[in-house]
Parts: sequence; C-alpha cells; structure tokens
Amino acid sequence: MAEQQKVVGRSIAIILGAICVVLAVGMVVALIAYLPAASQIDALNSQVTQKNQNITALNSQIAALNAQLGSQSGQNSTSNDAALQLQISQLQAEINSLNNVIYMNASGILVSSQAFSIDPSTNTTVWDQTNTPLIFPGYVTVQVASSSNTTFVEVAYATYGVVYDSVVKVGTSGTAAFPVLPGTIIIGLGNTETNNTVTGTVTATYYY
Repeated sequence: MAEQQKVVGRSIAIILGAICVVLAVGMVVALIAYLPAASQIDALNSQVTQKNQNITALNSQIAALNAQLGSQSGQNSTSNDAALQLQISQLQAEINSLNNVIYMNASGILVSSQAFSIDPSTNTTVWDQTNTPLIFPGYVTVQVASSSNTTFVEVAYATYGVVYDSVVKVGTSGTAAFPVLPGTIIIGLGNTETNNTVTGTVTATYYY
C-alpha cells in the first residue's frame, strides 16, 4: 500500500512538473511576442506625444501674438496687424494639420486610376516608393476594377519589428483595406487566371 502511494506521489509530481514546464514555455513565448509589439506601441506613443507638445508650443505662440495684437489696438499699425494676423493664421493651420495626423483625418493618393495589364497567374507591383516611405501609422485602401474575378491585392512591409504580408481577393470590382506602419510598403496586384491577360485600373489611398 505504501509502495502504491509512493508511485502515485511520483506520478503527481511528474505531472505537476510537466505543467510547470508548459506554463513557463508559454510565458516565454508570450513575452517574445509581446516585446516587438510593446516597442512598436512605445514608438507610436512617442510620435503622438511629440505632436501634442508641438501643438502646445504653437498655441503658446498664438497666445503671445494675440497679446501683441491686443496691445497695439488703437495705434495706427494696420500693416503690422495684418502681419500678426497672417502669422496667427499660419500657426493655426499647422495646429489643424497636426490634429489631423493625431486623429487620422489626413489622407493622400498613392496611386490614382492607374491602368494595369497582368499576364495570367502573375503579379505586378503598383507602389514601391523606397525613397518616399510612409511617415505615420494609418491604413491604405486599394480600389480595383478588373477584367478577372480572380484578381487580388497584396500589401507587404517590414518595420518596427513587424513583418506584414496580407492578400485580399477583390475580383472584378472591390476595395481592400490594410493597416500600415511608418516605413516603406509594397502594394501589388495579381491573379490566378490560366489563359487570359487581366486588365483594369487601380487606385490606392493612404489615410493617416
């Protein structure tokens, strides 16, 4: 009886030890997966903090200019007033631009109604501007009109420790959306036709 209890005790100890090993491995894997994401979040948060600091500084400049403008009221300085008003307008425009970036209200066209012709079962790149990287996180939409219902869009990039490569089928007409990080991205089109050349147009828009 005592021998059986020892065997059972050893079995339980082995099982508990195995569970501990599995949990430890899981924690290590989770930590490895988390570190790049944490680094990415810290970098993006730093960008937002910097924009907010810029907005605060610009607001201070506007306040100073408004005070200067108020102190000149009643004086005959129309030209100087106009110059101050122009400075204020320019600073306010810069603040609006920074706010648009923070809240992802800005956008730009990467590819505008570009015609394409793709051989059967092949891919082509429609955007790969290595000298013009995206500078803010956001998303890209790719709108396609195609002669083939097998047409697909592919977006790929590697930045902030993230390797991203996603394919979305759009068929003869459709729009695909992809999240993007700052850096160089590649936008491609392809198809799985066996015989026919695929033609159409593509438009890509960057929202940030």
